[in-house]
Parts: sequence; C-alpha cells; structure tokens
Amino acid sequence: MIAAVGLGALAGGVVFLLVLHLARPRPAPLVELARFDAVHAGGSAAGQAISAEPASSPATGLPAAVGAWLARQLTLRGVTNTSLRQDLALTGRTYEQVMTRKVLFAAGGLLLSLLLLVVVPAAVGAALPTGAPLIVATVLAGALFFLPDLEARSDATRRRAEFRHALGAYLDLVALEMAARAAPAEALPAAAKVGTGWPLALIRDTLYRATRAGRDPWAALGELGRRIGVTELSDLGQLIALVAHDGARVRSTLTARAQTMRRHELANLQGQAGKADQSMQMAQVLIGLGYLLFIGYPAMVAVLNF
Repeated sequence: MIAAVGLGALAGGVVFLLVLHLARPRPAPLVELARFDAVHAGGSAAGQAISAEPASSPATGLPAAVGAWLARQLTLRGVTNTSLRQDLALTGRTYEQVMTRKVLFAAGGLLLSLLLLVVVPAAVGAALPTGAPLIVATVLAGALFFLPDLEARSDATRRRAEFRHALGAYLDLVALEMAARAAPAEALPAAAKVGTGWPLALIRDTLYRATRAGRDPWAALGELGRRIGVTELSDLGQLIALVAHDGARVRSTLTARAQTMRRHELANLQGQAGKADQSMQMAQVLIGLGYLLFIGYPAMVAVLNF
C-alpha cells in the first residue's frame, strides 16, 4: 500500500512538471525585444528573432547534457532540421533547448506510462499481456518526443502571420518614402520607424546591424526572410537585387509585392471563414440530431414497452 502511494505521488510529480513546462507565462513585448537584443549582441545564433518565451533559466544537469549531445550528433550526421530551426528563430528558443525538452518529455512520458500501466493493474488485481506496458510506454514517449516540435510550429505559424501582415504595410511605406525622393538606404529605416510592433522592431534591428556592418540592406532583409522562413521577404531581396539601379522599378516591385501579400492574406482569411462556417453548420446538424433523439426517445420507449 505504501509503495503504491509513493509511486502515485511520483507519477503526480511527473505530470506536474510536464504541465509546468507546457503552461508558461508570456512576457511583455518590450521584455522580448530586450532579450533578443541582449542575445543577438552577444554573438549567439540562437536569438535571431524576438523571443516568445519568458526569461527562465535554462535546464541544467543530465537532461541539458543529453539534449546538447543529441543536437550535436544530429548536426554532425547532416540532420539540419531546417524547418524546425526557422520556427525556433521566431520563438526565441535554441536548438539545444528544444532537444532538452524533447528528452524531458520523452523520459517523463515513458516513466509515467510505465508507472500507471504497472501500478494500477497490480492494485486492482488485473494482469496485462506480457510486454504491453513497454509497448504503450514507448509509443507515448515517442509521441511526447515530438510535442516540442508541434508547439514551436504552432507559435511560429502565428508569428509568421503577424510578420507578413506588418510586412505588407511596411513595403507600402517604403514605396511612399521612395516616391518622396528618398533613397532606398533612407526609405528602409524611415519606414521601419513608423510602427511599434515586434515585426518592425525586428526589421529595424536588421537594417541597423546591416548598416553598421556595411552590408546591402536588401541582402540583409533577404537573409532575415530565409532565417525566419518568410519566403515573401527572401524572394523580395533577390528581386530588388536585380533592379536596384532603377528606383522606379524598385518602387513598382515593392507596391506589387505588397498587393500580392494582401491578396494572399485576404484569401487565407476567406478560407478560415469558410472553415468556421462549415464547423458551425456541422454543429447545427449535431444539435438538430440531438434534439430529434431527445424528442423521439420517449416515444420509441413507450411503443416498445406497449
């Protein structure tokens, strides 16, 4: 009995740690920007976008060592995980931190499932087939191993949508600045100073560092697009490089790209509205079926009992 209580307490502790890792508080945008500047200024390649994670101390000990070792072995074997790294560039986590979370989730799922599948049947006097607990525990650990990937992809998808929305307005502002006889080197940072959101703050930071390094600002923006997985920005850098000598063509290219991005955003919003409408229709059908069942069940029971 005491052993069962101890194992139950251990299982509850594992569940509590998993929930604590999943439900983290969100910091203010200014705190995120300050963390990004601090990491980027230190020369780390991890903080290539404004962080969406709170300023918490990284994991230490055996899980961090195993996560760093796993990340290093995957890199040495050519497993780059480009899409995951692009997602992490928008969420502010490092590749090693995600590998550490993978190890923690997998180990926690394996331990928790083994405890539940061994202790509970033993407590109720039931017997499971030989090897069944190990198979179920392995499957659950594998599913939890990929949970940080899904979390990073969900956060990055939301932040990319925000970045694309701000990018369309930014390109229009750059075109207006150039129409007012401003050179591209002046129009790009001037347009980025208009907004206060994190996408324009990220563009301002990229342009500032490109200017200090003596780099072409369009090339820096294209590299930013490749790093965070925004193809519209990376393709725009390549297009502008072809017509950089002609200000009128640059302005027309910016306007056309902004219009294209707005059309794509409108199409996505219409698609989301269509999905929501279908969900509402399905809910209405289910409510109608439930109401018919509620009305017809007493009559059917009365007929059968007659």
